Order: sequence, then C-alpha cells, then structure tokens
Amino acid sequence: MKNQNFYMRVISLLLVILAVLFYNSSMKAQANEKEIAALTDKVDTLQEQQNELLSALETSYINRMQNQAASAGSGSSDADTAGDDKTTDTSDAEDTATADSDNVYKDGTYTGEAEGYGGTIQVEVTLTGDEITSINVVSAPGEDSAYLSQAESVIDSILSAQSTDVDTVSGATFSSTGILNAVDAALGKAENS
Repeated sequence: MKNQNFYMRVISLLLVILAVLFYNSSMKAQANEKEIAALTDKVDTLQEQQNELLSALETSYINRMQNQAASAGSGSSDADTAGDDKTTDTSDAEDTATADSDNVYKDGTYTGEAEGYGGTIQVEVTLTGDEITSINVVSAPGEDSAYLSQAESVIDSILSAQSTDVDTVSGATFSSTGILNAVDAALGKAENS
C-alpha cells in the first residue's frame, strides 16, 4: 500500500510536468506564429511600397521624357499630347506675349495635367521672370481629399526649390507625383523657343 501511494504520487507528478511542458510548447508555437504573421505583413507592406515607388518613378521618367520630346520637337509654346496619355497637356496660358529671350520661361499662367492616384490632376503655374510664383491645384475630381491635401505639401517644396526635382510626399506618393508631373507639363508650355 505504501509503495502504491508512492507510485501514484510519482505518476501524478510526471503528469503535471508533462502538462506544463505541453502548455509551454503550445505557447511558444503561438508566439512564433504571431511573429511570423507580423514579419509577413511587414514584408508585404515593403513590397507594396517598393512597387508604388517604382511605378511613380517610371511615370515620372516617362512624363519628363515626353515633356523633353515635346519641347524639343515643337517650336511653339503648345506641347503636343504624347502617345502614352500619362500626361495630357492643355494650355489656357494667360501669356503676356512679351517674352524676354534671356529667360528660360515666358511670363504668364500655364496649366498642366497629369495622372494622380484617382485620375487627372490639373494645376495652374504662374511664372514671373523665370521664377515660379504660385502653383494651384485647379481640378482633381478623382482624388481622395485626404491624400490630395497631404500631397499638396509638395507645392511648397517646388516653390522653395524652384524646381520639380523634389521628393514626393510619403503616404500620398501617387497624388504628389501627379502634381509634380502636372507642374512639369505646365512648365513645358512656358518654355521660350
């Protein structure tokens, strides 16, 4: 009887130890699954950001090449619409017509269009003495207002740098790229021949 109680206690102790070990291993497995899921989400997010950046760079490159081709191939301030339709040039230039031949750009207000995240973004760019004095988003009907208002901060960067060679706005990459390309399109129309 004594031995029987001893063996029962040993068996009970072993069962408790096995239960604790099983519980610990299942908790580690759950923690590992959560960590793997978090890392997978981070990788997916990074891949989406990489694809977004590559697409924005490709669009920017295509638009700049189209603008250079349009300004090189055309002697007038009207730039032809390029075949890819990524940037559509329409000009309602309120041109002062007296262009100083020393200036790169003619004074006036020029419009430019480009594709943003939700559709076409149209801007007005005002130039005075080769200086960009103002940029206004005239139309962006397909853009989400939160992303558009965030993307419009790129306008301050353009005005400060007096160039469209500025960084896009993180979190609103496509919309800010659309604004940059639309400004490029407007500047292409303002170039002196």
